[in-house]
Amino acid sequence: MESRTYVIGREGCIYISDPMVSKKHAEIQVINGETYLRDLGSTNGTFLVKNNRLVPFREGYVQLHQAIMLGNRQYTIQNLLEIAGAFATPAES
Repeated sequence: MESRTYVIGREGCIYISDPMVSKKHAEIQVINGETYLRDLGSTNGTFLVKNNRLVPFREGYVQLHQAIMLGNRQYTIQNLLEIAGAFATPAES
């Protein structure tokens, strides 16, 4: 996976149709194989799900299988990157 930034939100490349999600809610940066999540000053916040509790999250490195809450839904970082097509392989010719 190449180094890239993916914006999550109602107007992001990772589109989430939820009125509780900001237009540009958060972003995921993949840097040298590591995944960095940053809240972009969203109205309703970004939360990590830890031990069935929501923990407010601003920014930091996260694992692909980390569960997060955006708006009314829970996702993993991997789910969000799959929505963006980050794991797509080039078509064979």
